Amino acid sequence: MSAPRVSAVVAAAGLSKRFSTRGKKQFAELGGKPLLTYCLSTFELSKLIASVVVVVPEDEISHSRELFRDFGFEKITSVVGGGEKRHVSVKNGFRAVPQDSDMVLIHDAARPFVDNNTIKRVIEQCSRTGASICAVPVTDTLKQADKRNSFVSGTIPREKLWRAQTPQIFRREILEEVYRSGHMEELDATDESALVEAEGIRVGMVMGSNLNMKITTAADFEIAELIVSKGETSNVQSRNGV
Repeated sequence: MSAPRVSAVVAAAGLSKRFSTRGKKQFAELGGKPLLTYCLSTFELSKLIASVVVVVPEDEISHSRELFRDFGFEKITSVVGGGEKRHVSVKNGFRAVPQDSDMVLIHDAARPFVDNNTIKRVIEQCSRTGASICAVPVTDTLKQADKRNSFVSGTIPREKLWRAQTPQIFRREILEEVYRSGHMEELDATDESALVEAEGIRVGMVMGSNLNMKITTAADFEIAELIVSKGETSNVQSRNGV
């Protein structure tokens, strides 16, 4: 059986409202390189990814195309503008995916340290189930607050709770079904798995990585800078040629 043809959609159209005053998060300099180039380098090196579509803010399309040329990315087939919400941006990216793609992998540019082993696991799971995400178990004790967020109203068992990450991957026809349905507009979904789940489709789950952090705030960015300074990203890159 031949390997599936996988296209990646990289979501990089966020407005970075919770980030800082340093401008758009996806273009902030991390270790001397724009943040979004980290995951793009991983996909460029991976033998498992055939092509990449990048979704950026409308006013950054021209700048992004120039940036990607400067970095020598050859797998990027399209750079498209995003929408007001994440799921609209990803849908725009999906529309630009090459027609011969068997699976579509979706990844947040705000997760710079994705590695090829994680990509491999979600692709293998998707080959069996049609849909797969990566996630890590919740390790903190979870508390529920009262209406004013002033007092604890309960403790939530964490044994079956996982923190969803990207990449998330789906057979092309599953996403086509999702985008034809009306659930996308009804749900304020923060990931594609929620949209697929709303269609009654089971989504497989594989182990992610704690290094595969999402940069949301300035404090997250400082942690990422520490990771880069310690050379941990070289360990990620060394696993990306699988």
